[in-house]
Amino acid sequence: MSQEKNKRVGRYDLVSPMMPCKDEIMAKFEKFLVSGQYILGEECRNLEAELAVQGECTEVVGVASGSSALFLALAMAGVRPGHEVITTPYTFDATIEAIILLDAVPVLVDIRPEDLNIDPALIEAAITEKTRAILPVHIFGAPADMHPIQAIADKHGLEVVCDMAQAFGTLYDGKAVAAYGRMSTLSFYPTKNLPGIGDGGAIFCRDKTDADRIRRIRGHQAVRANNHLYTGWNSRLDEVQALVINTRLARFPEEQADRDKVAAIYDSFIPPQNRLRTPNGGTGMKVIYHQYWVRTKNRDQLAALLDAGGVDTAVYYDPPLNHHELNIYMRDSGDLTEAERAGREVLILPIHAALPFADAQRIGRIVGDFLASEEAEAKS
Repeated sequence: MSQEKNKRVGRYDLVSPMMPCKDEIMAKFEKFLVSGQYILGEECRNLEAELAVQGECTEVVGVASGSSALFLALAMAGVRPGHEVITTPYTFDATIEAIILLDAVPVLVDIRPEDLNIDPALIEAAITEKTRAILPVHIFGAPADMHPIQAIADKHGLEVVCDMAQAFGTLYDGKAVAAYGRMSTLSFYPTKNLPGIGDGGAIFCRDKTDADRIRRIRGHQAVRANNHLYTGWNSRLDEVQALVINTRLARFPEEQADRDKVAAIYDSFIPPQNRLRTPNGGTGMKVIYHQYWVRTKNRDQLAALLDAGGVDTAVYYDPPLNHHELNIYMRDSGDLTEAERAGREVLILPIHAALPFADAQRIGRIVGDFLASEEAEAKS
């Protein structure tokens, strides 16, 4: 990998990884164009079948977006008006939007500092007679701790629906994260590790009945389930998106290997206490590194230092969702100290399949030196 001298290091590069796929995509598009099969065609069927294999689940249903996937999965899991869904405050707005659109109540539970995922030890205290489901989010590509979450759900007769929008390819205890919970939802937004060139999503189903019902709903057919009649609506995955995603899926292992290399470079400079630590010490885990985060009490100073060095960074979920204007529809379960702290301290570093390793070395060195100076000052 190489880079022009003095060129800024961007958070994303959506174009470079597409270039090796360009001819294949254009050839597929020409075939698609003359086929006349523009909706739910061969590309969509092939993608759903391959994702089901890789996700270790029964069936996958392509839908219009990751947000639509969350809404439909929660609906099929029986979330109805007045129900409560336990989830994390440290996530993107779409997680709570889907719950609120079902006239249900998001109940926010604090996160663990080591992986920024919902803390299973705090879930049981949030359960009431209104609780219907638990919605873990595999944040930034790191797996939520699914065994204790599922055990709590089983004990209380709750459903588990997972938001894996950022976690295609992530493993938990040796299995794809889509193999856990009743359903999992995925986004193909262009910045994701497995991207399309527009909006798109998928629902990974462990029960064929759920998949059948979702297929009917996405195509405007009414469905009776959970003692309720659900209206159908338009939530089909676009065939052009499926075409592009299929092409990128074949290259996913190669692209992810580059991300893994960048993450390993960063890890070599950044102390464990300032970065991700996976559940169970990482046994059987595979983190997909949708984002690479570092945390420091002096985050704004570090961001300014990297910016001066020509490196783009980002701040996510500051403040967390308990401060969102939609908080009138939510309730907090206990204090959200770790989510608040993560909002203040976490900084996102560039990581993508086209990031030059030399840039990763330079960024890692800047961050490592900054953290070492910070620690020295704290001890003095």
